[in-house]
Amino acid sequence: MLSKIFYRAVYLTALLFLFACGGGDDDGRRLGEIIVGTWQRGWNEGDVVIEGDTDLKPENFAYDRFEFHDDGSYNGMVRKGSFIAYDKEGYIIYEGNYQCDNHNLKLEPTTGEGALLAQVMSFTDNTLMLRYENEQYNVTVTFIVRKLSTLHT
Repeated sequence: MLSKIFYRAVYLTALLFLFACGGGDDDGRRLGEIIVGTWQRGWNEGDVVIEGDTDLKPENFAYDRFEFHDDGSYNGMVRKGSFIAYDKEGYIIYEGNYQCDNHNLKLEPTTGEGALLAQVMSFTDNTLMLRYENEQYNVTVTFIVRKLSTLHT
């Protein structure tokens, strides 16, 4: 039961990465200009950091890959063995809309589970560092996603 709830929290965190993006950074770059594409969650040591009094570990987070589209929609994929419906490759797909600026990423799943908001800690053309606070577990999760490809739509 605890793992199912935690997976849902992770899913919602993933959803926070998505929504139409705007707002410029100090150097003029905008997250909205680079977010479109496929992003992979980091699995290296330090790519997921959990702060707070908990037994949760980075491997407890099920989110794995995200596709952000230039129309403001996204697909979030979760490792096989979690929950919900699977695609033909064995990943769970979540869909919805996203919004972002250089400071926040908001995901709104079509499942109606409610929007999630993550703080954009930093970004480059190929890396996003996000932070999400889960009040239910009283933890803060910071994680890195890396760009695999740019989608052409």
